[in-house]
Amino acid sequence: MKHLKELIATAVLAITLAGCSSNDEVIRIGTPFQEDETSEVKFHTDIMAAESITDLRDIMNSEKEVEKPANLSSLADTFFTLDIPEEGVSEISRYVWYQEDGRTILSNDDLAGNEDQDFFILTADQTEELKHILAE
Repeated sequence: MKHLKELIATAVLAITLAGCSSNDEVIRIGTPFQEDETSEVKFHTDIMAAESITDLRDIMNSEKEVEKPANLSSLADTFFTLDIPEEGVSEISRYVWYQEDGRTILSNDDLAGNEDQDFFILTADQTEELKHILAE
């Protein structure tokens, strides 16, 4: 009887853990491009490594909001989202412009002039870590 209870407890735990994995997060990476007058992104990489997702969250939690930089190109260098596919949610999305000084400018939108567009900056060290994550 004791073994049966342990077996049932193990089965319940396994089912519970399997249920939790349905909300797996994924970092999706894409290349922004311009077609006619429309900005689009072609996605090419998905990263599901838990450590990379945690590291990305840490970077995003330390980004500093800044005014819109005057000298950004109209096309970002890359784009990423942190998605929860099972829920159909993009928790974080950022266009990325790498700067010559080693820092990075991020935005929640392309440069289409959205009134709700926010800009953020990362340090050179944060930029290196971001590049490492996005290169996986």
